[in-house]
Amino acid sequence: MSEISLTQLNIWLDVAFTALYVVVVLGLTGHFVGNILTGRVRKRFVGKQWPHHEGPPVPFAPKFAHFTHVFSMFALAISGLYIRFPFFDSGRTAMRWVHYVFMIIVTVTVLWRLWYAFFARQRDWREFAVTREDIVTAPKVILYYIFVKSSKPHLGKYNVMQKMTYTIFVPLMLLQAYSGFALIAQPFIFGYSPRELLVGWWLGILVGSTDLAGWYARTLHYIITWLFIILTTVHAYLSMTEDFPAFKNFFGLGDGHEEHEGHEPHGAPAPAATAGEHS
Repeated sequence: MSEISLTQLNIWLDVAFTALYVVVVLGLTGHFVGNILTGRVRKRFVGKQWPHHEGPPVPFAPKFAHFTHVFSMFALAISGLYIRFPFFDSGRTAMRWVHYVFMIIVTVTVLWRLWYAFFARQRDWREFAVTREDIVTAPKVILYYIFVKSSKPHLGKYNVMQKMTYTIFVPLMLLQAYSGFALIAQPFIFGYSPRELLVGWWLGILVGSTDLAGWYARTLHYIITWLFIILTTVHAYLSMTEDFPAFKNFFGLGDGHEEHEGHEPHGAPAPAATAGEHS
């Protein structure tokens, strides 16, 4: 594939993902209207009937990592989109530096969070593991989100949709970091560039040149960027509409006095009240 066709591919990606994002936003808007019509908004924001969370509170360290990650992802999204679509003059060099700095911060944060999840004293990987029971109850969770059921099964701290989302995020973030570092063409590592060390020696041979390998890495990086934008938008919407107190508490803004509604244990009859969690 030539550089010209890859440039055209990027244009197609711009159009496709922009259209997809508009569809997602319209879909979330429609979902919120559904929350209003079914009384879920009134029940949660007026009646203060929010879901109960099982398990101990989230420790400070993962909270801080999450806050750092969220802030860094916003900085990366803004700087990355500016690099792709410069909306003011003479800022591309500065934005590249911003992008590189926060790229390192996100990479370190993700690696630390993985270490914490599996090896720290308060390791919590089991809270995110998708179990057989999660798979069995997944259809009921989906039916809840599309307003067919008034409640959803509650098996632990996170429902199956949350667990799957967090599980997908990890390989995407690692792949995004890999492809991002592969875009750096300056030879500052013993005379080699990150592009040569990460993709040049294998992908460059397959496609014909290290520069063309860099184009593939950039295209992959751009696709994952849009996936993150879409997934984060859905995640933020569900966090604020399904469990706003937990959303506030995670960032240290909650007062801890919200009432909680009941939840539906696995295999139990569905109660009339909803049992949403942030997703």
